[in-house]
Amino acid sequence: MKSMTGFGRAEIDKKKYRLRVEMASVNGRFLEIIFRMPRSLAGVEARIKEVIGHMFSRGKITITVNLEETPAAMAEAIINPETARVYYAHLVKLKKELKLSGDVELGHLVANPQLLANTEANIDETLIWPDLEKLVKRASADLKKMRAAEGLNLKKDMQGRIKHISQLVAKIEKQSPRNVSAYKKRLEKRLKELDSGVELDSKRLAEEITVYAERSDVTEECIRLKSHNDMFLKTLNGNGDAGKRLNFILQEMGREANTIGSKALSSDISVPAIEMKEEVEKLREQVQNIE
Repeated sequence: MKSMTGFGRAEIDKKKYRLRVEMASVNGRFLEIIFRMPRSLAGVEARIKEVIGHMFSRGKITITVNLEETPAAMAEAIINPETARVYYAHLVKLKKELKLSGDVELGHLVANPQLLANTEANIDETLIWPDLEKLVKRASADLKKMRAAEGLNLKKDMQGRIKHISQLVAKIEKQSPRNVSAYKKRLEKRLKELDSGVELDSKRLAEEITVYAERSDVTEECIRLKSHNDMFLKTLNGNGDAGKRLNFILQEMGREANTIGSKALSSDISVPAIEMKEEVEKLREQVQNIE
């Protein structure tokens, strides 16, 4: 089982460029890829999507690609004379308009990166793609490793919550028949207190107790909840994508917990039922982050 939260990184230094790929993912219903990289590499987005699509099925993944020229590449650059002349003319004109002192020097010109023109296309996407593909695969593997580690932590947490729910179900099952007996004694006591001279109608009393027992009987709900717990744990320990299946199981668990809560006529059952619903909601939040 894997989480959808994680981070991966890979980088490489070449003679003429430095390339770094970072990938961060959060939970998402489907696989969504967001690109943050130079426009010069826009042509390889489809290839990157294909690489990532083979490794992940769900999650919102942001991939950041940083590309920098090395000093060696910059050394091969030459000044574009036509651009330099136009830029110089603009600086001289601006100097006069603003009545600035001093001369326009060479340093002012070379400060403009637009004056530099590469002698060869050493950062062309077709040339850089083999390295970029390797980095995307390495960063994806790094991300996948972290998502697996996070998934293990989520698994342990959810196993603990399922164990707690099982304990609450056992508590409710144990308390349910006691509630019927306690209700009978309370009812008899109240009737006697109302009029000690009136003889109790045992048949009517039995009917009242039967109605109460039927209304408060949560045996079926507890049986189904235990079955859902087993199915949840089995899915946790299985292979493949578990998120969608676990979410469906939790919907059923929530339905049973709500029914038990609605049938509860005493705090002995309503309190653990509320606690059980809280655990189901916490599990639901955790499952949203599972691939």
